[in-house]
Amino acid sequence: MLRILRVAVAALFLLPSLTQAQDAAAPVTTPAPALSAANATAPAPVEGAVETGPLRAIDAADLSAYVDGLVQAAMKRDGIAGVTVAVVDRDGPLLLRGYGVSALSPRREVDPEGTLFRIASISKTFTYLLGLQLVDAGRLDLDKPVNDYLPEALKLPDDGYPPVLVRHLFTHSAGYEDSAMGHLFVDRADRVSSPSDYLQRHRPKRVRAPGTFAVYSNYSVALLGALVAHVSGTGFDALVERQLFQPMGMRLTTFREPMPDRDPRDAGAAFEGRWSEGFKRAGGTFKPQAFEYIAQAGPAGGASSTAADMGRYMRMLLRGGELDGVQVLSPSQYARLAGEPLFRNAPEVGGFSYGFFDNRVGRLRVLGHGGATSWFHSMMAVAPEAGVGVFISTNTDTGRRFAAQFPTQVFERYFEQARTPPPGAVPDGFDAARFAGTYNSKRSNYSRAEKTLLATSVEVAAAEDNSLVITAYGESTRWVPEGGLVFREAEGPGRIVFYEDDKGAIAGFDNAAGHNVFERAGLVQRADTLFAGLALAGVVSLLVLVGAWLRRGRRDQAAPASRRAAFWLYVSALAWLVFVAVLLAWVQGAMADEVAVFYAYPGTALTALLWSTPLLFVLVLVDVVHLPAAWRAKGWGFWRKARHTAAVAAYVFAALLLWTWNLVGWKL
Repeated sequence: MLRILRVAVAALFLLPSLTQAQDAAAPVTTPAPALSAANATAPAPVEGAVETGPLRAIDAADLSAYVDGLVQAAMKRDGIAGVTVAVVDRDGPLLLRGYGVSALSPRREVDPEGTLFRIASISKTFTYLLGLQLVDAGRLDLDKPVNDYLPEALKLPDDGYPPVLVRHLFTHSAGYEDSAMGHLFVDRADRVSSPSDYLQRHRPKRVRAPGTFAVYSNYSVALLGALVAHVSGTGFDALVERQLFQPMGMRLTTFREPMPDRDPRDAGAAFEGRWSEGFKRAGGTFKPQAFEYIAQAGPAGGASSTAADMGRYMRMLLRGGELDGVQVLSPSQYARLAGEPLFRNAPEVGGFSYGFFDNRVGRLRVLGHGGATSWFHSMMAVAPEAGVGVFISTNTDTGRRFAAQFPTQVFERYFEQARTPPPGAVPDGFDAARFAGTYNSKRSNYSRAEKTLLATSVEVAAAEDNSLVITAYGESTRWVPEGGLVFREAEGPGRIVFYEDDKGAIAGFDNAAGHNVFERAGLVQRADTLFAGLALAGVVSLLVLVGAWLRRGRRDQAAPASRRAAFWLYVSALAWLVFVAVLLAWVQGAMADEVAVFYAYPGTALTALLWSTPLLFVLVLVDVVHLPAAWRAKGWGFWRKARHTAAVAAYVFAALLLWTWNLVGWKL
């Protein structure tokens, strides 16, 4: 089941920064030539900018050859249909290029100036800037409850936690659990709900006090979009066009989608034929997929753009808020964005600067965001000190890793300060074993059956040299202690920070990007325990039924109560065997078409299956009630009584796991 999430949710908007240390493999570094001297003169200071750097530190011809090699190798290696790239400095584009195809029938090449790619969670940065403008104008107060600004229908109920403040929506720290299955994306225009309906119907539960941790939340940013639209008195799509896209000349960037003509969210004729298709790589071919509609949660991920438009956006961010003589962000607004982050989970990990991820690549500060749908994977990274911005988007499900690595590769090649020196040796006597174990992501669902599908675990192991090896999604990275509870990535710039509980035991760690926290998992909270427990119940059931078959025709000398204990155990075994078999069949079907399961969740089969679990609970209770009769059974030998008890124990354990993981019908 976890593999379903790797495509359907880990791919949703899970590429939000340059340092995804324990969410994916470490970035691949490349040999770096000497910095080009061409045009390497310092520019005039940009008002509002924190630091300035050489405008033409990158030789365009070298960049072109380097990026061509990177992209073409990745497309061949990973099976990517199309890629679009923009690399810019403050003066203009250094590289705008499209690679491969955006459609197969009829065939269309990727045009960096005309082909729209879905940029997913990079969309959030536009929502953040709209909020930043209101904060700077005094129309929003970061430290006031969001209910002071929301329309009546969207006001948050009192749930026992302190109120959500405006700053919590900018920093993913409102305390919401995650929820995505069956609603975050939809595959048909007629299934797209209004933002207001969506925010009311799919409001996730808060599971921690606000401001405790930053844990990535699509709902928070969708809610922020509704808030800024309400305060501004303008619909979100029109607001972002008026405040950002039009002043920046981003004529082919939109939150609108190809909707029915009467829907005000329809993109219109100007965008027809411009969207790249999304592709699934399967059987050595590219299979076009249905358009993914995100308008119901548009501020969190609904934008589409071209590489050229994203280049203009990055230039504005590099120029202190100004572009082509238009002051898109005022100096005071830009100063807020470029200032200290609003929130960090720990001083050593990434933070949030008005929603933008604020990280370091080596010593180079980078503001940016990533995003992914099921098929599109994108990354935007702006380095104000270097005066360079990098954007990339791929249109195939296999493009995730390359999109995540690409900006770091460019920065490391051309800027000395972006290159991270190797970590030091592990100190003598360091005890890595105390950090080893299974850790679950706090970006998960806690109250619904989605918990099983959204669960993400990583394994932390002590290496022979007492460094740590962290494994996620089958890929491993090595981390070296840097002092205290801080670890440095051995082959990258990321840092993670562990934290202790009240007794001094390791309780979890903050990830490098700063958008997630992992907590040490107990036995029943481990996904592998769930699968093992259900598998055990299936095997035990099979053995019980085989034993019943072998004893057929024999007269049982036990009392009626003991015979009833045996009878109900046989009924339980049959019920558990059927449940496990049907669940296995569902999982196999889901793995064959993971995204279809995401769109159709929960679906008829899973709904029927989980509504059958109360029957299993009743049968387990009946078996437990009859256990004393089984122990008193005359004519039953010790080993039969032991086997009977062990079978009941296996069913009790499996039922406990189903309950713990919310696998019951009323929690769908």
